[in-house]
Amino acid sequence: MSSWSVAGSAPVSRLAQNVEAEQGAEESRIVRAAVALLRGDVAVLQTGGRTVLAAAEGIETDESARRLADPLEALALGYRSQLSVPLRRDGRRIGALAVLDRDLRAFDDADIALLRALAGCLDRAMCSVH
Repeated sequence: MSSWSVAGSAPVSRLAQNVEAEQGAEESRIVRAAVALLRGDVAVLQTGGRTVLAAAEGIETDESARRLADPLEALALGYRSQLSVPLRRDGRRIGALAVLDRDLRAFDDADIALLRALAGCLDRAMCSVH
């Protein structure tokens, strides 16, 4: 089982809490699927003020999700490979979904398509709760 954490601001109303919880659960599922399916060390999803991190089983990460969401920070922390796709809503970029690995590796077209599909799942989930 992967380990993960969610960081973000507190919602202001009960309706916002329900939407936030539903969206957070979907974000967590997607980021855990990304790290497992793409066999990365960690996966990071960032949208607005929220950041979600999943680490593969056996991978300990002391880094914060926000630091790993920055490609230059991730490189400085020893991550040598990253595949990232934008998250879009209503045609505009609202964040990114990334898989990182400490080993140098090449991602192929199938990896890119898979990460894009996972990002699309998040877009559909966000549209369904708003």
